[in-house]
Parts: sequence; structure tokens; C-alpha cells
Amino acid sequence: MTSPRAEHALQVAVVGGGITGLCAGWHAARKWGADAVRVLEAGEGPGGTTRSDREGGYILDWGPNGFLDREPATLEWLEALGAAALLRRADETAAKRYILRHGQLHRVAGPPAFFLSPLLSPMGRLRVCCEPLVPAKRDHTGESIHDFAQRRIGREAAETLVGPMVSGVFGGDARQLSLEHCFPRMAEMERVHGGLFRALLAKRKTNPKASPVGPSGTLTTLENGIGQLPEIAAEALGGAFAPRSPVRKIAPSGGEYQVSCENGDVWRARNVVVACPAYAAAPMLAETAPGAADALNAIPYAGMAVVCAGYKRDRVAHPLDGFGFLVPRDGSLRMLGCLWTSSIFPHQAPADGVLLRTMLGGATDPNVLSLTDTELVELVAGELNPLLGITGQPDLLRVFRHPRGIPQYTLGHGSRLEALERCEAEHPGLVFAGNAYRGVGLNDCVLSARRAVDRLRA
Repeated sequence: MTSPRAEHALQVAVVGGGITGLCAGWHAARKWGADAVRVLEAGEGPGGTTRSDREGGYILDWGPNGFLDREPATLEWLEALGAAALLRRADETAAKRYILRHGQLHRVAGPPAFFLSPLLSPMGRLRVCCEPLVPAKRDHTGESIHDFAQRRIGREAAETLVGPMVSGVFGGDARQLSLEHCFPRMAEMERVHGGLFRALLAKRKTNPKASPVGPSGTLTTLENGIGQLPEIAAEALGGAFAPRSPVRKIAPSGGEYQVSCENGDVWRARNVVVACPAYAAAPMLAETAPGAADALNAIPYAGMAVVCAGYKRDRVAHPLDGFGFLVPRDGSLRMLGCLWTSSIFPHQAPADGVLLRTMLGGATDPNVLSLTDTELVELVAGELNPLLGITGQPDLLRVFRHPRGIPQYTLGHGSRLEALERCEAEHPGLVFAGNAYRGVGLNDCVLSARRAVDRLRA
């Protein structure tokens, strides 16, 4: 076994160099100094799936494409990293969002336009309008997102409006995902105000611009794509960021923790932040905390495929005047949806080009990842080209695969979180952070990292 890279015990070892691990490592380094912290990343570089490639004037995001600028903790971190000047917010036209129904793209609109929209049938729209009359349910334990939506706004709206949103955010199945863990604010709206319309009216008293259509905040990225953020964070960490350091085992040792890597390095740390995916963390803790390992193994992940295609603008007939569109899981098309990236962030494509980003797979179509890249590209072309009036071949094509891309907060997620909290209580100095627990977005990762380091400070 080789000698450890550190000559003394670390204050904090962070396992995982994605956004959560980098943020936790940065905050820990601010508290204890960079020499006392190591962020141990199994891969060649930082970011996990949060990466971006630059090719032919296009910026291609591997996974997430940005964050909503509503979370102060994220903006403060970016400011401290010196990255605030690099922020690029979505174009105003991206506020328009579409859903495919009956072969046509329909804009998702709030009232009063909603009442005339053909997106839902007249009976479906009427059922949504009856939402204020639905009795409130105060306990959402064990209720799926679909059951909640069907109960409050009707089956048609649940399948046409809510189902696609869940596919777009989680790559998930609304019938399997837990409302209280995926959309806690929505559960709170019913708990506190008695219903969704009542909650919106209450919110509009303090914010007249509050929208029922989508979340607050503006989608934001960086000049060279969202993957620029982990690059900057890793650079700020300097020697505290340790790539090619896959962790094999975490074990208590004399009031500290021994973190053993597959490359033979052994680190001793007073505190450990487990910030890698749940499935990767489970074997590391199988001996030390078997209950936590079981809970980690029980968190499922949905596989995703992303097809990026760049075209000359005159090859796409559709005006692409919006964010993109989502597809209900009604069997009409296999793709989950398509983002019009060059409309959202014009700087991510050449002036005479458009960039389209199509998502496939998720919990409702896991077999899509068995297709070859050629088959995926042909599938997307067959479904997307007629909708958007695309002719000719793309100038650029890239396929990104994420076999275990997005954690799924399925029913029973609360019991898994309780098992992890028991582990944290039984093993002081060991904390869990990441998108597998309390939110899958970049803002959630930042908050999770801060929670972890604050616990260590305490």
C-alpha cells in the first residue's frame, strides 16, 4: 500500500467531485483551510454529469443545462468564486413552454388564456376550475404526484400537464414518485392554504407576478455552459481537489474515519461528507453502516439519453419561440421532450444555427438505453423532424448517455432518509449530501452541501 498523500489527518474528506462535493469542499476549505480538506473524485475531472463541451460554435451540456436564479446560496457561491460576471440568463422568449397533444404543440398558459386552450378538453378545463372545491388533504405521506394531481385537478390534467413536467424534471413516473419529497412546496400549498388556487391567490398578494405555469426564477447558465461552474470550483480548490481517487471503503478509526481508495491511498479524516451517488456510496459503508447502505441501495435511478443536434437556421421551419416542449406518456411519441437550447441561450449556438436537445428514456422507458447511438438519432429524427419542419442533415450531432442519471424519490423515500439520519446520529462527523436525498436541481445540491458543512461546524 502506498503512503497517503496527506502527512496529517484531514479535517474533512469529501467523497465525490460533482457540484455537491465541490461546493462542500469549498465551504469546508473556507472554514478549515484547503490543506485540511480533500475532495476525492473517482473520475478524471470535476462535475459528474454537470459538464459542457464546446464544438463548432455550439455549447453542449452533458446533463443539466442551468439553474434557477432564485436561490441566494447559489448566487453567493458564484460571487465568491468570481463567476458572477460569467452568468447568462435565459432569453425572455424562453418563458413560453409547450406540450404536445394530438400531434400539435400547444402553449401552456395560465388564466385567462388557459380557459380557451385546446390543450385540455372542455370537461378537462372545467375540472381544473373545480379545484377550489376539492377538500384539502393535510397528510401527504404515501401519496404519489399523480394521485395528488388527479385528486385536485382531475385525471386529464394530471396526465397531460403534470405527468410531462415530472418526466422533464425527474425523468420519472408521476405514479411512482412521492409528492412530499419531489414537490414539498406543492404539498405545503394544500396543507397551509387548502388548495392550489387559494395558495396562488395568497402568493399574489405579496407578488402580483406569481405564475401558476412554472417555477419562479430565471434559468441561468455560464458563458461556456453550466459545466464551466465545476471547472471554476475545482480550480479554486487547487490541490484540495483530488481526481482519479475512487473511494472503496469508509470506516471509523480511533475517533476519526479511515477513507480507503482503490488506488491504494488511505486518508484519515475527522469528518466525511458522502457526496457521491447513492449507489456508489452504498458499498463504501456496507460494513460500517449496513442499515444506511441498504437505504442507499434502495434509491432507484432513471437512465437518460440526450441527443444534441445543431442545424443551420433555414433548415428548421418552426419559429422555436420558447423553451421547448414536453410529451405526455400517452404512447404518441417515445421522446420525453425537446429543449430549444439556442432560443433559451442564444450564445450556445452560432448566429446562423439552432441547437436542439432531445431527452429520451427515464423511468417510463428504461429500454431506450439499449438502442445504439445511430438508432437513437434515427428515433429522434423520425419524431422531431415532422413536428418542427426540419429538413436536411444536422451540422453537429452528439449523444450523451446517463445509465443512472437521475435519482428517483419513489414512495417510501422518507424511510430511506430516516435511515440515513440515524446513521449520521450514530456516526458523528459522517454526513450525506447530494441530489439523491432532498432535491435533484443544482440549487438543491448547493443547499445540501451547505447543510453538510454546517453540521460539521456544529
